[in-house]
Parts: sequence; C-alpha cells; structure tokens
Amino acid sequence: MLYKVRRADQNDHLAIETFYKDALPHIDPIQTSWIPGVYPHISDALVAVLKDEFFICLDEKGVVVGSVILNTDSQEAYKALNWSKSSDESDQKSLVVHTLIAHPKRLNQGIASQIIDFIKMFAVKNNMYAIRLDTLVDNVPARRLYEKNGFAYIGRYDLPSFDNQGIDDCVFYEFQIINA
Repeated sequence: MLYKVRRADQNDHLAIETFYKDALPHIDPIQTSWIPGVYPHISDALVAVLKDEFFICLDEKGVVVGSVILNTDSQEAYKALNWSKSSDESDQKSLVVHTLIAHPKRLNQGIASQIIDFIKMFAVKNNMYAIRLDTLVDNVPARRLYEKNGFAYIGRYDLPSFDNQGIDDCVFYEFQIINA
C-alpha cells in the first residue's frame, strides 16, 4: 500500500489528536521507554506542528496512520558519539528523527519504512549531511527497521529518561546522505 507523508498543519490537529489517542495506548512502554501521559504527549506534537516540524503519514482514506518529528535538535549526549561527520556545521546539517510512530494496529504494512523513505528525501531536499536518531537498546523492532533501511549503528550511550527520573540505555544510528 502506498501512503502519503506530508508536513502537518493547523487543520490536522483533530486528526493528530485522534491518532495519538488511538495509537499510544498500544505502544509498549518497556520496549520504547515512552511514559504514558508524559511522552510522547499530544502537546509536544501540537508544538511541533506550530514549529513546522511535525509530519503525518496518511492512508488511502486520509486517516493518520503514522507520524514523526524532524528537526536538527539533539540531546547533549549526541556530541559524545563518533558520527561520520562531527562539527558545529555538520551537526546543524544533520536531521534528527524524534518520535517516529507507526500505528501499532497496522504493523507490517510498510508505514514506518514509507516514513523513513520520506525522511531521506526530505533530508536530501534540505541539503542535510546525515539523518541521526536514537532508540532504546531493547527496542529490537525499531533497530531492525533502521538497519533494514540503511542506517549504520554509531554507538551506545545513556540518555535521561523522558520523566527525568532515570536513565535510558540507548543506541544511536545514522544515515549518511551521499553528495552532501
């Protein structure tokens, strides 16, 4: 099935809220380290919409079945890793993937891979050097997805948990943009 990925706008608020309310309760917090009611939260999504950083994936009926936040913001820990290119300029030209969600009731339908294909095209169009992301070390499905889509393992590092009450053991991946 072919999906359409596009930047969300103010008119998408209700559809995004519906997607979050329907999808998030089915996401395993142990696998993702996401904390129900804390992160991801609809307020974060709506702020990302206002900043033009929130993207939605729509099925053939126009229903939101996936989403992602894209920007150049990374946690301080990203600086401790050995990326393919690492400098202030390359860090600002590296697209960071946050909160990629494919609806858990529609797994294995190519939604996440289609979102990743969009992210790659978006990075090229915006002259980025690389795409970077992190995920919990135990999130094996996400790790397989990124590796299947050409992302290289960069390393392992602890990040603060989403409620800042602990530490998450995370792995980091990067996709280099050719000709960047």
